[in-house]
Amino acid sequence: TLLCPCRLPPHQWLCEVIIDTDNLLISMLEQVQLLCLCRLLGLSRRSMTTPLFTETGVMPIRARRVILALRYLIYLINLPRNHYASLALHENHNMRASGIPCWLSDLDWVIQHLPGCSLSLPPLPNISEELILVLIKSITSETNLRLQTEIDYSNRLALLQHRLEPQKTGPNKLITRTLRHYLTHVYKSHHRLSLTRLLCGDMVPITFHSSPARTHSLNLGESHSKWCRACLSPLQPESPQHVLLQCTAIAAITTLRNEFLVDVAVLIPLPMTRTFTNVESLYYLRAFIFNWSTVRRVARFIHEVVVIWKAVTHQDLDGSYDESSNENN
Repeated sequence: TLLCPCRLPPHQWLCEVIIDTDNLLISMLEQVQLLCLCRLLGLSRRSMTTPLFTETGVMPIRARRVILALRYLIYLINLPRNHYASLALHENHNMRASGIPCWLSDLDWVIQHLPGCSLSLPPLPNISEELILVLIKSITSETNLRLQTEIDYSNRLALLQHRLEPQKTGPNKLITRTLRHYLTHVYKSHHRLSLTRLLCGDMVPITFHSSPARTHSLNLGESHSKWCRACLSPLQPESPQHVLLQCTAIAAITTLRNEFLVDVAVLIPLPMTRTFTNVESLYYLRAFIFNWSTVRRVARFIHEVVVIWKAVTHQDLDGSYDESSNENN
């Protein structure tokens, strides 16, 4: 739907009539959707699934197909009473009331089995177009709430937490699921890809060994794998914001950082010392990314730093990496 809005996508063909009561079959569709969105965003197959929806605005296919079926129900209840489809709908009501499986009972079942959903389909006599529209809105809201909750409790997605989406006009807004500004505003594909992978947690723990959520100094007893490989400090986590805005062990990155900060200082107020604590580095990295005026600059800066960092840490420069390790750091 994102790429071909003028055509009916194959996964939506007859979906308003055929209800997905078979979990195996709908799971196959979900896997196709996830793979498509991963390739669209340039993420690995084992990337976290939540950003695939929050960053593109695409609705998870399970909920989307339920909503399409509910919209078809609006069409059915507005038909003349003597229409064949209306007669079949009322016969469905009788079957559902008698405990016989039918289209209405299947629709009620898939609504109740949506992830994190507490809704159900009322009996046919109580159903109106207004009630169905409220039900659709509730399903959308509960889906968005589930996605936002998954972001809020993920260490790897810390850069997306408390995010206000930049608007062309007016103040920034909290929007859980939409096509993000950086996907349309950063024109160079390699810059956009590096920024997308960073935000979606696809650079942890391979490119950077610690997640953005690690804003505290490490304890001596914590794993050496979380130490910054450039600083070799037992207290400093190798988080993205540390490498981008704090680490001074690599001269090329320090030079790029100084040039970048001079460039953006006219757009975002910065401290006079241009040095940041762990908490401040996370704050300013978010500020640079979620700003309409600085997003292209920070995307280029992130890409150039990642290229240098991978070279220093002996990683592949083509952006490929081992997908077997993708835990929540």
